[in-house]
Amino acid sequence: MPSKPRKQEKSAGASPLDAKARALAEEQEKLRQEIERNERLIKEAPKIAKEWERTRREELIKRRSRTDARPGSHVALHDRRHVLELDPGRPLRQKKLRAERRRGRLLFFFLLFTFGLVVYWAYWVFTHQ
Repeated sequence: MPSKPRKQEKSAGASPLDAKARALAEEQEKLRQEIERNERLIKEAPKIAKEWERTRREELIKRRSRTDARPGSHVALHDRRHVLELDPGRPLRQKKLRAERRRGRLLFFFLLFTFGLVVYWAYWVFTHQ
């Protein structure tokens, strides 16, 4: 039997130009999605920054109040929002700080005086030989 002549079928990916056009269309779609994602990120960035700043501030307050709870801690500051929660029977910290400053000053001058005596002694020993 004689065979009928076949019609040339146009295949979707037969031509190199069609393959290139499809690749470009896919790349364009990916770029469009990435642009949309970046635009969403830009719109949400101030909210994210505010949230991050708020959590960082809360963490700092929590950390400072934790050191304040230690007995004898003179480094931490009081959280002024909770002034009414302080124990009224507890002695004020300012008196302790003044006493410590006074002790520190006396120690400094004692050490300075001792250092002066050592320098004078060394001068006396090395110049009168």
